Amino acid sequence: MKKDKTPKLEVVKKEPELTIKQRQFVNEIVKGKLGSYKEAYAKVYDVTLTKQGKIPKWVEVEASRLYCNPKIALSIQKAIERKEVSSVASSLRLKNYVIEKLYQESTTGSDASRVRSLELLGKTIGLFSDVVETKEARPSDEIQSELEERLAELLASK
Repeated sequence: MKKDKTPKLEVVKKEPELTIKQRQFVNEIVKGKLGSYKEAYAKVYDVTLTKQGKIPKWVEVEASRLYCNPKIALSIQKAIERKEVSSVASSLRLKNYVIEKLYQESTTGSDASRVRSLELLGKTIGLFSDVVETKEARPSDEIQSELEERLAELLASK
Protein backbone atom coordinates (compact mmCIF):
# COMPACT_ATOMS: atom_id res chain seq x y z
CA MET A 1 0.00 0.00 0.00
CA LYS A 2 1.42 3.37 -1.03
CA LYS A 3 1.22 6.39 1.18
CA ASP A 4 -0.31 9.44 -0.39
CA LYS A 5 2.39 12.12 -0.26
CA THR A 6 0.36 14.88 -1.83
CA PRO A 7 0.03 17.80 0.56
CA LYS A 8 -3.41 18.25 1.98
CA LEU A 9 -4.91 21.67 1.66
CA GLU A 10 -6.30 23.13 4.83
CA VAL A 11 -9.47 25.08 4.56
CA VAL A 12 -8.98 28.50 6.06
CA LYS A 13 -12.19 29.95 7.31
CA LYS A 14 -12.49 33.63 6.77
CA GLU A 15 -13.73 35.45 9.82
CA PRO A 16 -17.05 37.10 9.16
CA GLU A 17 -16.78 40.84 8.81
CA LEU A 18 -18.33 43.21 11.31
CA THR A 19 -21.90 44.23 10.76
CA ILE A 20 -22.71 47.82 9.92
CA LYS A 21 -23.83 48.49 13.50
CA GLN A 22 -20.71 46.87 14.93
CA ARG A 23 -18.53 48.98 12.64
CA GLN A 24 -20.40 52.11 13.75
CA PHE A 25 -19.89 51.07 17.39
CA VAL A 26 -16.13 50.70 16.80
CA ASN A 27 -16.02 54.10 15.07
CA GLU A 28 -17.84 55.79 17.97
CA ILE A 29 -15.43 54.26 20.48
CA VAL A 30 -12.39 55.34 18.45
CA LYS A 31 -13.69 58.88 17.97
CA GLY A 32 -13.77 59.17 21.74
CA LYS A 33 -16.36 61.95 21.72
CA LEU A 34 -18.87 59.97 23.76
CA GLY A 35 -18.18 59.31 27.42
CA SER A 36 -18.30 55.51 27.38
CA TYR A 37 -18.92 52.39 25.38
CA LYS A 38 -22.40 52.36 26.91
CA GLU A 39 -23.18 55.72 25.30
CA ALA A 40 -21.68 54.54 22.01
CA TYR A 41 -23.95 51.48 22.09
CA ALA A 42 -27.00 53.60 22.90
CA LYS A 43 -26.25 55.95 20.00
CA VAL A 44 -25.53 53.26 17.41
CA TYR A 45 -28.41 50.97 18.36
CA ASP A 46 -30.93 53.81 18.83
CA VAL A 47 -31.72 52.97 22.44
CA THR A 48 -34.76 54.73 23.88
CA LEU A 49 -33.86 56.62 27.04
CA THR A 50 -35.78 56.16 30.30
CA LYS A 51 -38.31 58.72 31.48
CA GLN A 52 -35.51 60.35 33.49
CA GLY A 53 -33.48 60.76 30.29
CA LYS A 54 -30.93 58.11 31.25
CA ILE A 55 -29.63 55.10 29.38
CA PRO A 56 -31.42 51.90 30.54
CA LYS A 57 -29.42 49.51 32.74
CA TRP A 58 -29.65 46.62 30.27
CA VAL A 59 -27.57 48.64 27.81
CA GLU A 60 -24.49 48.26 30.00
CA VAL A 61 -24.70 44.47 29.77
CA GLU A 62 -25.19 44.45 26.01
CA ALA A 63 -22.56 47.12 25.44
CA SER A 64 -20.09 45.23 27.60
CA ARG A 65 -20.71 42.01 25.66
CA LEU A 66 -20.22 43.82 22.38
CA TYR A 67 -17.11 45.62 23.63
CA CYS A 68 -15.56 42.35 24.85
CA ASN A 69 -16.26 40.53 21.59
CA PRO A 70 -12.81 39.56 20.26
CA LYS A 71 -13.57 40.84 16.74
CA ILE A 72 -14.77 44.16 18.13
CA ALA A 73 -11.82 44.48 20.54
CA LEU A 74 -9.36 43.75 17.73
CA SER A 75 -11.09 46.22 15.43
CA ILE A 76 -10.98 48.91 18.12
CA GLN A 77 -7.28 48.24 18.75
CA LYS A 78 -6.40 48.39 15.06
CA ALA A 79 -8.46 51.54 14.52
CA ILE A 80 -6.79 53.28 17.46
CA GLU A 81 -3.36 52.31 16.13
CA ARG A 82 -4.26 53.68 12.68
CA LYS A 83 -5.52 56.88 14.28
CA GLU A 84 -2.27 57.28 16.24
CA VAL A 85 -0.13 56.66 13.14
CA SER A 86 -2.21 59.16 11.20
CA SER A 87 -1.89 61.71 14.00
CA VAL A 88 1.89 61.29 14.16
CA ALA A 89 2.17 61.58 10.38
CA SER A 90 0.00 64.69 10.36
CA SER A 91 2.06 66.24 13.15
CA LEU A 92 5.27 65.45 11.30
CA ARG A 93 3.94 67.01 8.08
CA LEU A 94 2.95 70.15 9.97
CA LYS A 95 6.35 70.34 11.67
CA ASN A 96 8.14 69.99 8.33
CA TYR A 97 5.89 72.66 6.80
CA VAL A 98 6.64 75.12 9.61
CA ILE A 99 10.37 74.48 9.40
CA GLU A 100 10.29 74.92 5.62
CA LYS A 101 8.43 78.24 5.93
CA LEU A 102 10.84 79.43 8.63
CA TYR A 103 13.76 78.55 6.37
CA GLN A 104 12.18 80.48 3.47
CA GLU A 105 11.54 83.47 5.74
CA SER A 106 15.13 83.33 7.00
CA THR A 107 16.40 83.79 3.45
CA THR A 108 13.87 86.21 1.97
CA GLY A 109 12.22 88.23 4.74
CA SER A 110 13.06 91.54 6.32
CA ASP A 111 16.05 91.79 8.65
CA ALA A 112 13.90 91.38 11.77
CA SER A 113 11.96 88.44 10.38
CA ARG A 114 15.16 86.74 9.20
CA VAL A 115 16.70 87.04 12.66
CA ARG A 116 13.52 85.72 14.32
CA SER A 117 13.24 82.86 11.80
CA LEU A 118 16.84 81.87 12.39
CA GLU A 119 16.27 82.00 16.14
CA LEU A 120 13.26 79.71 15.88
CA LEU A 121 15.10 77.35 13.56
CA GLY A 122 17.97 77.24 16.04
CA LYS A 123 15.54 76.36 18.84
CA THR A 124 14.13 73.45 16.82
CA ILE A 125 17.56 71.82 16.80
CA GLY A 126 18.36 72.73 20.41
CA LEU A 127 21.02 75.22 19.49
CA PHE A 128 20.15 77.63 22.30
CA SER A 129 19.37 75.24 25.14
CA ASP A 130 20.18 76.82 28.47
CA VAL A 131 20.00 73.60 30.42
CA VAL A 132 23.32 71.93 30.96
CA GLU A 133 23.08 68.40 32.27
CA THR A 134 25.93 67.13 34.38
CA LYS A 135 26.17 63.59 35.65
CA GLU A 136 28.23 62.75 38.66
CA ALA A 137 29.61 59.25 38.63
CA ARG A 138 30.47 57.74 42.02
CA PRO A 139 31.62 54.25 42.83
CA SER A 140 28.99 51.99 44.35
CA ASP A 141 31.04 51.28 47.48
CA GLU A 142 31.16 55.03 48.22
CA ILE A 143 27.38 55.27 47.88
CA GLN A 144 26.94 52.21 50.10
CA SER A 145 29.15 53.60 52.86
CA GLU A 146 27.31 56.95 52.72
CA LEU A 147 23.96 55.16 53.05
CA GLU A 148 25.25 53.13 56.00
CA GLU A 149 26.42 56.32 57.75
CA ARG A 150 23.05 58.00 57.24
CA LEU A 151 21.18 54.95 58.51
CA ALA A 152 23.42 54.82 61.56
CA GLU A 153 22.71 58.53 62.25
CA LEU A 154 18.96 57.99 61.90
CA LEU A 155 18.97 54.97 64.19
CA ALA A 156 21.10 56.82 66.78
CA SER A 157 18.72 59.78 66.88
CA LYS A 158 15.75 57.58 67.91
